[in-house]
Amino acid sequence: MTLALAKSNCGATVNRSPIADLDDRRRTLGIALHALLSAAGVAARTWDYLRAGHVTPQRRTLVKLSRALDRLAGTAPAPAPAPKVVAAFYRAAALFLAHELGADPRLVLGDEGQSCPQDPAWLRASRARQAAFYLAHVELGVTHSALAVAVGTTKQRVHKAVNRIEDLRDDEGLDALLERTSAFLSGRQPPAVTSPPPRNGLPPAPGGTIGKGIVP
Repeated sequence: MTLALAKSNCGATVNRSPIADLDDRRRTLGIALHALLSAAGVAARTWDYLRAGHVTPQRRTLVKLSRALDRLAGTAPAPAPAPKVVAAFYRAAALFLAHELGADPRLVLGDEGQSCPQDPAWLRASRARQAAFYLAHVELGVTHSALAVAVGTTKQRVHKAVNRIEDLRDDEGLDALLERTSAFLSGRQPPAVTSPPPRNGLPPAPGGTIGKGIVP
């Protein structure tokens, strides 16, 4: 997860966690910590670990905390994006991820069909599809139900995909891939590739291309 940069009193640049920024805002607004955690559905122990820097905050957790803080502060949330916008974002993410993972775009955008985890092509397409669902959910702030309607699939399928990627966020390679995809879709400068390609049981891309995001 990207850390915000802040200036220390002596002028040196130090890393500052987004959790610290959220906590500062909470204190400024005068909102009790237990109220924020209850509204966000985040356990107190999880907050303690995050605040102490023992674990890296996941994007979904940051989004939940930020939105809960907005609600408690009375800040009007941004309107939900139109289904066509959601569908276009998902498609763009899926195509970018297909390229990065060496997956067949037709398999990524097509019907998932029967599960074939022993098939390398199916596995790469499935992972690209899961990551596209995850990014659409997190970046656009749409619910699983709204995303399912926009893309033309089931809520259960979206829920399973989002949870699967969330479970894999400890993989630095996958996390970096998601950051690159997010930067590409938002027009930001993509971060430098310093992490290893994602593993997670993925097979080699055709030709053993490491740059496609697959460990040979």
